[in-house]
Amino acid sequence: MSLRNLKRLELLLLFGFLYSFSVLVISSFQHDEGGNYHSDSHIRGALPSKSEFVSKPRRRTPTKVDNGDVSAEMKTNGMSSRDDDSTESSQDESESSEEQATRRGPFTPGRCALCFFGLPRSYESVVLPTIEKNILRPNAKYGCDVFVHFFDQKSEPAGRRNDGGRIDSSDIYHLEASVRKAHDDVNNDRENENQPSIPSPFIQFVNDTDDTFMTVRKHQLDKYHNSRNERGNQIYFPWKSHWHNSSMDNMIKQWHSVNASFSLMESYAQSHSVEYERVAMLRSDVLYATPIDIYVLDNLNKTIDYNNSHFVLPPFCQHPVNDRMIYGPTEAVRIWATQRFALIERRVRQARDEGHEMHSERFLDATVLPRMESLGYHRHINRDICFMRTRANGVVILNDCFSAGVTRGLVWRHRLRIINRALGRRCSEEITGSDYQAKC
Repeated sequence: MSLRNLKRLELLLLFGFLYSFSVLVISSFQHDEGGNYHSDSHIRGALPSKSEFVSKPRRRTPTKVDNGDVSAEMKTNGMSSRDDDSTESSQDESESSEEQATRRGPFTPGRCALCFFGLPRSYESVVLPTIEKNILRPNAKYGCDVFVHFFDQKSEPAGRRNDGGRIDSSDIYHLEASVRKAHDDVNNDRENENQPSIPSPFIQFVNDTDDTFMTVRKHQLDKYHNSRNERGNQIYFPWKSHWHNSSMDNMIKQWHSVNASFSLMESYAQSHSVEYERVAMLRSDVLYATPIDIYVLDNLNKTIDYNNSHFVLPPFCQHPVNDRMIYGPTEAVRIWATQRFALIERRVRQARDEGHEMHSERFLDATVLPRMESLGYHRHINRDICFMRTRANGVVILNDCFSAGVTRGLVWRHRLRIINRALGRRCSEEITGSDYQAKC
């Protein structure tokens, strides 16, 4: 082969290499139909860049999340039908709701609130120490404001499963000092780490007496107890659930307190031009046995609700859902907290669950929660939550976290150890009827 032909061959090989290289480079920057380059953050495990994550809105239409024990419990109890006729929102099938929630990246929570409600039974001796440990400390880093509604009464009569006892409602005001201490502690830690301090949270209380409660709700109580259909059956009262009249009265008191606590928050927000992104509704008469971070969906894996798209319920006492606590996006929690008195009228008109219409958990599952889901939010069970009801005489109901669903990791034989650890002192076990109780 002549020298001239050899040089021609070398040039051809060089041009072939350059052509192949250019094709490879161009293919790695393929455009989508809209002319934008594809981000690789949709690949499982890939991290979005800071600009990509922050540029997306906090509230996006989420996709469906697995309801775990809730759906199973619904099937068991024949509660698959819902009162809400709304259709499900469109969902992005390319990425599951759980994948969205667990995505890692910059997380800057918005304004949040902790709303407490109910009667402060055994508050200073049992409830408050566990609020400090498992509610205030885990959420102090967010600087949540605190709003409290409570019933101002001196004692509680014995009930169906309650021995009654003396109540010092003024103990609940000690919560303010606990909120301040949790705030100071977290700011001290941040100062040591050269991080900016968190603004001091606002805290506000409001209360009702039995008289003021009856002034507002007596006409509704009369209707709920006495309304009957053409067959003579009570329309509202859940007579198939074998309730006592006091059961209905106590539930309406709870609904009233939930509504009042949330409304107190909204009144402050309106008058101070504050927009709350995340809200928790929490009882003032329970021993909180495990930490509750109101942005976390899963304590075990530290799953954060980055999209603020899930409302969270406890995993136990699902009849077919737990009605004792919720946290999540403000828009969703507003329905849970303030629309029960309106939505029960719709449920009764539809008359799909006679004898159980006003059964609290069935009403929430069939009417209230679907209304929240119709806005694009998703029901989620945090399997790591445990709290137990207290009584006015210092008793804690040990059954709670083991009934109709069990908190993950808890073992029945260690039930007493769980509350001893939460309180930092020893309690003694008692058995009364079907309840296992601890005297603390």
